[in-house]
Amino acid sequence: MDLIDQTNKYNQLLSNHLKEMAGRMFTFEVTKCCNYSTFVFLYKEDRVSDLFLQVAKHFGCKQLVSLYILDPEGNKQIIPFNSNTTLKEFIFENIQTTDRRLKPVYDIPLPVVYRIYIDDGHYHEHHDHESVNV
Repeated sequence: MDLIDQTNKYNQLLSNHLKEMAGRMFTFEVTKCCNYSTFVFLYKEDRVSDLFLQVAKHFGCKQLVSLYILDPEGNKQIIPFNSNTTLKEFIFENIQTTDRRLKPVYDIPLPVVYRIYIDDGHYHEHHDHESVNV
């Protein structure tokens, strides 16, 4: 197989994977206190505790202070680390509330992406929450 054929095969497999992701995975835009953001992908049946582990791996953190979402008034809603809830349940719980704590970051026709925030302890002199070793 020559380089052009390899490239075409690779691009086709990647394209198929990206199309299938929405049905199998959630995309989170994880935002740090400094406003740096990146995507983290998890399967819908993963647990909330898996979210902490994946975010920690992605950012190279040995411990996190917290992961949180913001309610419509801008108040932090801390995501509990030891939750055995699936991500599918977590998302459903937070999009069905009257204050709708999770909304897609980007408009249709772009894929659904939910923003969560990470407090990894950088840029802070004092923490209100215990850090979580992951």
